[in-house]
Amino acid sequence: MSTEGYPRFSQGEIDRRHAAARAIMEERGVEALLIFGHSGNRRHYQADVHYFAEVATFHESYLLLPRIGEPVFWTTHNNHFPNASELSRIPDMRKASRKDGSGKVIAEELRKRGYEKARLGMVGTFFYQEVDKIRELLPDMAMVDLSLPIKLLRTRKSAEELVYQRKAAAGCDAVMNALKAAIRPGIEERELLIISENAAWDAGCSPTFLYLNSTSMANSDSCVPNQLLSRRKIQMGDVINTELTVNYGLYCSQILRPFFVGETTPHYQRIYDVMIKTYREMCAATRAGVAADELVAITRQIEDAGLKTVDGAGHGFGVDIQPPSLPQGFRPASPAGYVFEANTTVVLQPNPATPDEKSGMQIGDMGLVTADGFEIMHSYPADVTRL
Repeated sequence: MSTEGYPRFSQGEIDRRHAAARAIMEERGVEALLIFGHSGNRRHYQADVHYFAEVATFHESYLLLPRIGEPVFWTTHNNHFPNASELSRIPDMRKASRKDGSGKVIAEELRKRGYEKARLGMVGTFFYQEVDKIRELLPDMAMVDLSLPIKLLRTRKSAEELVYQRKAAAGCDAVMNALKAAIRPGIEERELLIISENAAWDAGCSPTFLYLNSTSMANSDSCVPNQLLSRRKIQMGDVINTELTVNYGLYCSQILRPFFVGETTPHYQRIYDVMIKTYREMCAATRAGVAADELVAITRQIEDAGLKTVDGAGHGFGVDIQPPSLPQGFRPASPAGYVFEANTTVVLQPNPATPDEKSGMQIGDMGLVTADGFEIMHSYPADVTRL
């Protein structure tokens, strides 16, 4: 077996991550982390496991990372085990059968390591059956949710991680240029999906998703990109909203761009004006040391204009969505009191829509937060594309 062709981090990068996790264990008074992943949302729910093992399986996986001692990785599918073992940075790879119950296998290992009365940090969205089994077999062991501290750790990108995300951002640019060349009256939405996926592969990346909606500006009936693309044909006078994510080695970049096909109506020009002003002010305000709630305050001009939002106005990004979250509806950012840090990557994406949700636009970019500002990581113009 070979790892040829797979993006790989240096051993020093993997060691750095393990050391950082062990520092959190020491601080929180836990003996180990039990980290869970599954294949939901394009394997984004494997992000915590992938961070430490550099493998993201297509089924459930469990990683036991002790404060002292060697880690162990379990995967639940026999035919996925060889490839997972080939890629994993964890030498001790094991199988955990769904039939026998992963909880029982994990509890036996925890008992062998003397953790019967220990504090165990839990990371991820576990299936309740396995957690219940561990609790049944080890009733004196305390479980502590450390999902947020580990997620916050993952928001702080190393130089190696930023190389991956810059490659993903270049893939986004390539896809957007391909869409610009392809969009014309008569082409189907689903044809644009195929074009986007091929462009991502051709750029040396992997397609994650393209969300897209198209509707007539004069008789608009949708305000946000659709997850499932239709066979609707693009028409002159349409507005198109896109939300695109491309990844390199599972590390993602995200870009959101609208397109006007033909002359803009006054109705959509007004939505555009609110959107672009909000976007530019958000980008200008973002830097290390700024509270995320300051950006929420900027987005309230959308509400002042008599419009609403149907999606969050921003979020951290990596393999998956990360803190902070700027929620839909102008609510306070989470986690509460979050302040932007240098070397984090964030997507800013204002999305004004009419109260009836029949008209709307989105624009957005992933960028790098620095001490001096917000470095947009894409080169595709940060504006509506007029065709």
